[in-house]
Amino acid sequence: MSNIVKINDTDLQVIEYRGQRVATLAQIDEVHARPEGTARRTFNEHKHRLVEGEDYFVRNTSEAREMGFTAPNGLILISEQGYTMLVKPFTDDLAWQVQRQVVTGYFRAKELAAPSKPARIRGRTALEQVKLINFVGDAIKNVPGIRLGRLAAAKLKAFSEQTGLDFSDFRRALPALPLDQMVHLNPTQIGQRIEAQTGRAKVSGQAVNKVLLALGLQRKVEDGYVLTEAGTKYGEIHDYKAENEHSGLQIDWYESVVNVVRDNLPAETTKRKTSSSPAQSGPHGSAA
Repeated sequence: MSNIVKINDTDLQVIEYRGQRVATLAQIDEVHARPEGTARRTFNEHKHRLVEGEDYFVRNTSEAREMGFTAPNGLILISEQGYTMLVKPFTDDLAWQVQRQVVTGYFRAKELAAPSKPARIRGRTALEQVKLINFVGDAIKNVPGIRLGRLAAAKLKAFSEQTGLDFSDFRRALPALPLDQMVHLNPTQIGQRIEAQTGRAKVSGQAVNKVLLALGLQRKVEDGYVLTEAGTKYGEIHDYKAENEHSGLQIDWYESVVNVVRDNLPAETTKRKTSSSPAQSGPHGSAA
């Protein structure tokens, strides 16, 4: 995307700060064809109605220099919300026309060009957004089966999207996912694994669920099963929605639970293959 946007026959240099587009007071004067200093006087007059960090940002001389501006008295950067408030006193026809162009063609142009990117939470500062993300993370971190590593990664991703900052170094610091947790099994698949390992007769998903219940790794609820605190070591729970629109909670079990279930299957499960032998030998014994 070009770093220059043309509004009202004026070339505006695109300025971004904290992941959003902002404008200087001089740019507002220029695009509205106002005498130099008009926007600054309006800003000073209504500053008490504006919120720093939300409607405008203040950069000192050195910070302005890093952004490519010479500003001995500091630099004021106006957000989209601050802009719409600042130009309210501009009531001529040109002002109405230009305001629409500035909002859609400058402030929101990047957002409209990339609709797949999650929109920022409007009306909140970056700090408030981070606090909100942390609040949500804290609210779900104790849910049985939650994977704290994935939760941390999701929070870092949200922080990056909402602040424009790069958190990749923090992401790389998270522990790698254990190989055991990369395989997700349902009770039927657990039974199939046990059959392959032991040569036993069919181990049904129902039989596996009974063992998991008996071990206290899951508990029965109205629409299925949920993990217990002990079960979080062996699996995770999530929402699912089937093609027939049926939805509910589903437990994905890790590979490590297979040995646990195998070693705790009731003895009668293993007798199915041999139970017919006595019945066959009986008649022969009578004949003898």
